[in-house]
Amino acid sequence: MLTVRAATTADVEPLAELLAQSCVLDPVVSWLINDHALRYLTMYQFFTAELEFGVRHGIVDVVGHCDGVAIWYPHPADRLLAAEHQRRRLRACGDRHGPYAHYTFTAGRVEPTGRHHHLAFLAAAPWLRRRGIGSALLAAHHARLDRIGMPAVVEACSQRQRVFHERHGYRIVRVAHLPADGPPLWAMRRSGDPVDRPPMAAALRVG
Repeated sequence: MLTVRAATTADVEPLAELLAQSCVLDPVVSWLINDHALRYLTMYQFFTAELEFGVRHGIVDVVGHCDGVAIWYPHPADRLLAAEHQRRRLRACGDRHGPYAHYTFTAGRVEPTGRHHHLAFLAAAPWLRRRGIGSALLAAHHARLDRIGMPAVVEACSQRQRVFHERHGYRIVRVAHLPADGPPLWAMRRSGDPVDRPPMAAALRVG
């Protein structure tokens, strides 16, 4: 049985490596950083900053020994914290901060408003995919959200991601395209009602 636990600061480095490895072929990351040689290093720096912030101010769930990770943020967020979060992300992007700013602007236009939890990042180790890790991470947090009737939102940036989230109760609410022939972003929402809860949720232990 897969066990989901809360991440700690000790998990930041291995999780940053996992996320950077898992996203090198991601359509949005490829659009942001067209130089494949720089992509992993840039994203490792980005995810190190993201995880340091997320562990303190968000909800970071981990499966096993950093075999998978989900990073969630409640919305609406504190304005000062949101501004700090954006500054950290832009600094971590280095000279790619311009395209990243375009991405955040586009994503902000399609993200649903109102109270919700935003799934910022979800990944399993590339060598452990198709073993239910992503589904376990979603089920763990969906169970919490269902108890309080809180919706969840995510931006899918590939057909594979869109189909995966549809299987877990998300529905498309808006679609936008990144500039310069960039990939589409599907803004998706899950209601948070108990009827949406995946059957796996009851079998998980959340640490």
